[in-house]
Amino acid sequence: MDLDSLKQKSSQVTAPAVNANNLTVGARSVDDLIARLKESDEGERKKLRKSLPFFVIAAVIFAVAFIAVIVPDGASHNPSTLLLRGMLMILYAFIAVSVWTKMRGIAKIDYAEPVRSFLAKAEKRYAFGTTGVFVLVFAVTLFLGYGAFLYFSDVLRRYYDIKVPWAGLIVTVVFFVAVYAFGYWATRKDWKKEKRDIWIQVKKMREELDREEANGNA
Repeated sequence: MDLDSLKQKSSQVTAPAVNANNLTVGARSVDDLIARLKESDEGERKKLRKSLPFFVIAAVIFAVAFIAVIVPDGASHNPSTLLLRGMLMILYAFIAVSVWTKMRGIAKIDYAEPVRSFLAKAEKRYAFGTTGVFVLVFAVTLFLGYGAFLYFSDVLRRYYDIKVPWAGLIVTVVFFVAVYAFGYWATRKDWKKEKRDIWIQVKKMREELDREEANGNA
């Protein structure tokens, strides 16, 4: 199904009235939907572009702090501190590359591609908590968790004379639970405000296409 035929069909569909407090949106024309996606994607790209320098600078700072310790006659630090600095350096560098890659991906979005594939990509792009995101978060947690455990265990041993390993493990678990609980709340709140409305709209448009195709094949 091409855009012209879809636009003709979508012009015959009227969105149901919704309460102002209800974020559910009815089906709109393809032109309206594409215009809204373009605006939202451009807004997302601008946010990423503004955040990129922060992650690059953070990666450079931790890289300098890490190198300053490992070079001959460098500053003396505990192995746990060195490990944590190295992990944070890698983490911020990875985030910077991810942000840059996402910016490039948004810039390459083809709004004129076949409708079904375009909507499928848009629905995935605007969904909250995709499988890929959860896998990435789990991998990052394992990566940072090891360094955080060694660091907290070392801090407890040096400053509080607590030498039992499980104490560092408990502090690490509590720390990550607190960080991820806040992160989940903040990101979901932002998603509801910025993206859920569009995601529902794209999802409804795909469902409308499926119904039209089913009726056409009946």
